[in-house]
Formats: sequence, C-alpha cells, structure tokens
Amino acid sequence: MKNVISSYTMIHMPIEQTIHTLLKNNWKVIEIMCEGHGYEMLSWDQTRRNNLRYLLNDCGATINFHAPITDFNPAIDEMSIRIKTNEVWNRCMELVDFFGSEYVLFHPGRSSNHEKGLMNIQNYFHGKSSEVPNETLLILENVPPYENEIGTSASELISIIELIKNRNVGVCFDSGHAFLSNRASFGHELKVLEPYIKVFHLNDNHGLSDEHLAIGDGEIPFELIIQVLKKARENYFVNFEMKTVEFANKSVESLQRQL
Repeated sequence: MKNVISSYTMIHMPIEQTIHTLLKNNWKVIEIMCEGHGYEMLSWDQTRRNNLRYLLNDCGATINFHAPITDFNPAIDEMSIRIKTNEVWNRCMELVDFFGSEYVLFHPGRSSNHEKGLMNIQNYFHGKSSEVPNETLLILENVPPYENEIGTSASELISIIELIKNRNVGVCFDSGHAFLSNRASFGHELKVLEPYIKVFHLNDNHGLSDEHLAIGDGEIPFELIIQVLKKARENYFVNFEMKTVEFANKSVESLQRQL
C-alpha cells in the first residue's frame, strides 16, 4: 500500500506552493489535481517542468496526475469538444511521461444521451489506452451522481475497462463518490469493483454532498474498505483526497491503527 496525498488538500493555493508545502510535510507521493490550481501545469514550459523534476528527485518524491474535468469529455463526439478533449489527453500524456508518473486518472465523461455517451467513452479509451506510457497506469474514477455524469456505478466502469483489456487499466474507488451515488449498495459496489481497483480516493461525508472530510468524520462505512486493504496491502495507491492536510494526516494515523 502506498500513501498518496492530493494537491486538493491545498486547492486554493498556487500549485507550486502546494507541492513545496506537501514535500516539506514529508509526503513522498502527490496526486496533482489538474482541475483548478493544477490546470496550468498542462501548459508549463520546459524550464518549470525541469525545476520541478529536480526538486522531486532531490526529495525522493513522485507525482501522479488527476486529469482536469474541464475541457475533457470523451462522451461527446462533437468535433470542437473532441479537439479539446484530445488536447487535454495529449498534455496529460506529456506530463506523465516527463515525470515518470505511476498513474494518470480521468473522470469518464458526461452526456445527456447516456447510452451514446457511454459508447463514446468506451471507444475513446479503447483507442487511446495504447498511448499511455508503458509503466503508467490508466485509471478511471467512479464519479458522484451529478447531472449527466457517466461512471457512477460499477457496471458502467467495468463495461469500459473490459473493452480495453489491458492490465495497466484500472479503477479508482472514491469512497465519497460511491457513498453519494450508491449509499444503500456501497458494500456491493466495492465488492464488484474490487478486482479492478488500483487506486483509492479516501474521504468521508454524510451522504448529502462531497464534503472531503477526514475518515470517521462522516457516515461512510470505512470498515469495508479496510477489509479490502488488509487483503492486499501492497497493491494499492491510497490517496487521502481531503479538504485539508490536517484531515489527511489525521486519516493516515486512523487508517494505520486499523490495518
């Protein structure tokens, strides 16, 4: 099991300041939230990329990427949207290749035509998966039940991944999203997705909104996730995607006591 912290914990700060602060707090693996403060990294020049890579190497740290939601929507095959989607994809591939990232994560997409949108997503990732660097995992995240979102259920995510048939493609199980989307069947969704999970996003909520609380501060049954982690502790990236660094530190301690 590899502990990861999300730059979302400092989403209101500039991304470079966020990375420096997290490294000073002894975090060795950071997931860069490219929605919001991390979006600018998609257009960084070579000097800024080099400076960050030197810093990471000096600290013995690595970064992975949560692709932006803005301008990335493979559910829609309209040409103008597809051009932007491909541009975001290409920029993300450049970043993960340059920084030697272990994974890159995407939300599947959104469409008012759910069936057609799902088919477009399946075709998109099936066609694009071969472009991911060999040592990098392509991760699709379960999403919250917002309007037109595709990928709120295990069945939808599995239908995308099974079509790709690539061992380097897997699922991020976001505890908060799963609880919002499938509160009554949370345990079932986790069990069905378990063979495909490579990354966890851990945060808590009360089932009403995506609060990104510390573990134990909401109502999510984390004992079910802990059972999964105990069975294969070395296999997962466990990302503490929470409102604050303090929430993340508190949650690491809580999780360690229970494992």
